[in-house]
Amino acid sequence: MAIVAAIDDSDRATPVLSEAQTLATDLEEDLHVVHVLERSELVEVLEKDVEGQDLTDNYEVQQVGENIVSRAIEEPTLADPTISVRVGDPAAEIVAYAETHDARYIVIGGRQRSPTGKALFGSVTQKAIFDSPVPVVTVALG
Repeated sequence: MAIVAAIDDSDRATPVLSEAQTLATDLEEDLHVVHVLERSELVEVLEKDVEGQDLTDNYEVQQVGENIVSRAIEEPTLADPTISVRVGDPAAEIVAYAETHDARYIVIGGRQRSPTGKALFGSVTQKAIFDSPVPVVTVALG
């Protein structure tokens, strides 16, 4: 089984990764870190033609994930996490990754939002909670 940390490219990634590292260590599970690029972001990352290549196997795409994780790690981990960059809808990709990799938990950040904000705007965290077949640990990010 695995602990899946879903992070974005912000300062909010550090507390999510820290909580996931703690869970993985305490439960003696592998740590997997997932970052999801939306297709519009992918255009900014790629500078060469990748026709016929799975986008998530592309070197530049993988470098994005590795750079984000390296910035988010406060202290070196005992073991290197498995890092994956996916492309598509963030909530759907996080849940699909967790299902594929036999996750025990998904760890994701969440922000407090007003009831109106919840009704008008979709939330990656909210969608992941509703769609995930495994427990989702949310890290309050303010």
